[in-house]
Amino acid sequence: MEKIAIIGISCLFPDANNPEQFWQNITDQKNSTSEVTLAEIGVDPTIFYDSAKGKPEKIYFLQGGFIRNFQFDPSEYNLPPTLVNSLDNTFKWSLYAAKQAVQHSGYLGNQQALAKCGVILGTLSLPTKLSNQLLSPIYRRTIDGAIAQLLQDQDFHLAAIPPTSKPSPYNAMISGLPAALIAQSLSLSGTHFCIDAACSSAFYSIKLASHYLQTRKADLMLAGAISCSDPLFLRMLFSGIQGYPENGISRPLDKASRGLITSEGIGMVVLKRYSDAVRDGDNILATVCGNGLSNDGRGKHLLSPNAKGQILAYERAYQEAQLSPKEIDYLECHATGTLLGDTTECSSVESFFGEHQASPLVGSAKSNVGHLLVGAGMVGLTKAIYSLNHGVIPPTINIDEPIGAENTVISPKNIVKTTTPWPNNNSTKCVALSAFGFGGTNSHIILEKTAKDAKDTKK
Repeated sequence: MEKIAIIGISCLFPDANNPEQFWQNITDQKNSTSEVTLAEIGVDPTIFYDSAKGKPEKIYFLQGGFIRNFQFDPSEYNLPPTLVNSLDNTFKWSLYAAKQAVQHSGYLGNQQALAKCGVILGTLSLPTKLSNQLLSPIYRRTIDGAIAQLLQDQDFHLAAIPPTSKPSPYNAMISGLPAALIAQSLSLSGTHFCIDAACSSAFYSIKLASHYLQTRKADLMLAGAISCSDPLFLRMLFSGIQGYPENGISRPLDKASRGLITSEGIGMVVLKRYSDAVRDGDNILATVCGNGLSNDGRGKHLLSPNAKGQILAYERAYQEAQLSPKEIDYLECHATGTLLGDTTECSSVESFFGEHQASPLVGSAKSNVGHLLVGAGMVGLTKAIYSLNHGVIPPTINIDEPIGAENTVISPKNIVKTTTPWPNNNSTKCVALSAFGFGGTNSHIILEKTAKDAKDTKK
C-alpha cells in the first residue's frame, strides 16, 4: 500500500495551544499537570475528595491535565456564532484543531482541494459538561422517585450541579456531530465520522483515513482524536476502577508509579498520499509507513492489557511497512504509569523487539501532560514528528528508578532521561509509537523522515 504523508498538524494540549508551544514545553522538561479546580468541575472539588480509595461517590486523586486560558472565537468559522457558543468544548476544540491543521498544511481556503477532504475524529463516548447538564434533569426525574420510595423519604432529591446556562440540544450528539461540524465549517466532503477505539483512537482514525486515501475515495484527510469528558464524571469513573495512583505517584516508566493522570486535549493531522504530496511540493513533516491494529479478543479482564494482542499489532505494522524493527531509532511507549499496563508493555516490547535484536531508545510524553485517553496517541505523534524534524529526542521526566532491567529493550540505558541527539546520521530516521486501549484495542504506528523530505516544520 502507498505510504501516507503528514503535511499538517495542530494540537490543543495542557499548557500548549499549538505544536510549537508543546515542543517547547517538553524540551524544557515542563510538567503541565495540576490539581483540578472549581472552574473545571463547577463546584469545589474538595467536596468529593477523600484520600482513601474505594469510597463510593468520592474521588481520591485531584491531579490532571487541563486546557486553561484558551480563547475561542466563534466568528472564525463558517457556522452561526450563536450555535457555536451554545456548544460544549468538544465541538469548539474540534473546530479549532481542524482549522489550525488545515492552515498548517497550506490548504486553508483551497476549496477545490478541501472538497475532496474527509475527516475522522476519535472521541470518547462519555458525558461532557454540557451533555450532562442537558440530560441530568431527565435522569433526576426518572431516578428521584424510585430512590425516594426505596428510602421511604418523600423529600429525597438527587444533588445536582447548577447549570451556568441553558445548553443546546446539539450537545447530546457528542459521538458524531463534532466531525460533521468540522466538515461543514471547512466545506469538506461528505466523508466525516467519529470513532471510539478507547486509547488507541488516534491511530485507528489515522488508519481509517489512510484507507480512504489509498483507495482514492479522498485526496486529503483530517484525522485525530479528542479527550473532553466531564471532569467530575471522569474522576469518579477512574476512582471507581482505581486507575489513579494510591501513593500519589504517576511516573510512566518508573518503578514507583502506581497509576495514571487523566488529561484533556486534542490533536489533528492532515494526511495525503505520499506521491501526491511530493508532486504538489507539500511540506512533508513525516510519512506513515506502517500502522498495525489488533484486538485482544477474550482476555483476562476488560481493563487488563494483553501482551499477545500488543505483539500482533507490532507484527502487522512492520509487515505493512516492510521494515525491520532494528531500523527503529526511537520508540514512544504507551506507558501510562500504571503498574500492570507498563509491566505488560515492557513484556510485549521485550518479546517482539528482543526477538529481532532491536534496541531503540524509549520514552513517553505522558510524564509531561498526563494521559489524554482517546487523544493520547496525538501527544506521542506530535512529539515524534517534531523530534524527527529537529533531530533531537526530549527527555521523559520524573524518572527516579527506571522500569526494566539491564540488557532489556526497555532498560535504564535506553530510556531517554536527558535531551538526546537523534541516534543515527542515516538519510532516513524511523520512529515507532504504541497506543493500547480498554477492551484490548491495540495499535502501533511507524513514521519515517527522509533527508529529501526534510524541511522546516513551520509551513
